[in-house]
Amino acid sequence: MKIGFVGAGVVGTSLAFLLSQNGINISGFLSRNLESAKKSAEFTQSSVFSSYEEVITNSDVIIISTNDNSIPEVVNNLSQYKEILKEKTFAHLSGALNLEVLNPLKDENNFIMVMHPIQTCPSVSSALELLPKSYFTLEGDEKAVEIGKEIVNKISGKYIVLNNIVRPLYHAACVVASNYLVALSKFSLLLLKEAGFPFENYPDALIPLMEGTLKNIKEKGTTDALTGPIARGDVNTVNLHLENIKDPNLEELYKSLGKLTLEIAYEKGSFNNEKYFELEGILNGGKSNNSHTKEI
Repeated sequence: MKIGFVGAGVVGTSLAFLLSQNGINISGFLSRNLESAKKSAEFTQSSVFSSYEEVITNSDVIIISTNDNSIPEVVNNLSQYKEILKEKTFAHLSGALNLEVLNPLKDENNFIMVMHPIQTCPSVSSALELLPKSYFTLEGDEKAVEIGKEIVNKISGKYIVLNNIVRPLYHAACVVASNYLVALSKFSLLLLKEAGFPFENYPDALIPLMEGTLKNIKEKGTTDALTGPIARGDVNTVNLHLENIKDPNLEELYKSLGKLTLEIAYEKGSFNNEKYFELEGILNGGKSNNSHTKEI
């Protein structure tokens, strides 16, 4: 099996290197950016392709590892070479785009799939470390998915076979778990700054706390990992927080996250209906209403 890549970004280059170190023949890279293609080819001891025809001819599997916006264009360009597409497998690595974007490349002789790594890869070095520990979601033709399984197994990753999920929502979940975690960290630093905490001197002060929380989520699950004032039904502490947050935008963000935290705490069975509605009233910025009955 020879695998060629269209696109020479971090994920494609890292995946190619890991495969090359585990017995898979990497044919080479085609990229708009010739220098990127050269670097990736050198790193993986493979070739630099100058045309779509060349990458198709020299590969059994073609993985499109460009940014999402470029995938339809790449598919269109590949589909122009129908006379040499037989017995080829095509894949893209996007989490948000569905399988159908590859349909112009599919017929009774060709196979398509989506192979998305559930991982953040800011650099090749981090990707080389993290991809073997990660899940890959696979969706597509049976034969293509079998190839996807082999690819993931070769790099010691784990796979999940999917069928007809709402990919934009799946990808949104990945974004929240990764990108919004970074935003949440920034939110915490903004509150430290507002508090007068010398966070410039201790930029990693919250990291052990975050790591401990992730460890608890992994070991106990999301609901049972929840601790803190809302989980305890500590109305006074939540009130103190809100009274001291001066930035309206940060206050609204605190309230929005607090409402979701409140639902988790209620699911956990942390308190009764009365306490739930008292906290809900605070987080909504109004008076609590204890006359309702909470139903979930």
